[in-house]
Amino acid sequence: LLHLAGRIRRVVDADDIYSLEAQGDETDVRFRGARPLRDVRSLGEVLADLAPLGFVRIHRNHAVHPGRVREIRPDASGSGWEVRLEPPVNLVLPVSRRSLTALLRAYRAKGDP
Repeated sequence: LLHLAGRIRRVVDADDIYSLEAQGDETDVRFRGARPLRDVRSLGEVLADLAPLGFVRIHRNHAVHPGRVREIRPDASGSGWEVRLEPPVNLVLPVSRRSLTALLRAYRAKGDP
């Protein structure tokens, strides 16, 4: 349940969400091929609702649905990490060193190597 401006509540399927991005005190929720919806709550508040569904915070400003991640790879500097989301979104997002373990753990929890 997303909280939109004007006290509107939007029912969404969590599996349709690719990523969350902090926008100040609000959060952009990105779906396949659509403009992001702006939730009026902070990333932490939105993630509190979505973490039990498998969402993982990968950076102070980003969280992802692990099922929508196509690649986890070293970043251009070679000292950090990033994820690329699956098509059609194809966004590349940073992964903080502290968050990499939690992201990898999300896949082990589902039985992936």
